[in-house]
Amino acid sequence: MSSGKVKFLIDEAEAKAKLMETKTGQNMPPDKRNDYLRPFVLTTILREQMLNLVESNEGVNIILKQNSRGIKKDKFSAFVYGLLYIKREE
Repeated sequence: MSSGKVKFLIDEAEAKAKLMETKTGQNMPPDKRNDYLRPFVLTTILREQMLNLVESNEGVNIILKQNSRGIKKDKFSAFVYGLLYIKREE
């Protein structure tokens, strides 16, 4: 990720503000608007989960521990597995 090869979507609040500035977004029914904003919401959740992690090294291994147990890390784990799959396919 530090290489800049992975780019994230914008924050959900920013996406909603941009959507509501358009006529299409204003006329969109709430369920369609929620469907449109879902990827942005998931990106925000992923970002929160990533910020909750603390890195520690044990030899050559990098260990990521949760700073707060209230915030899970399941989306981050899925993200990392997805990156691993993509790297293997390349």
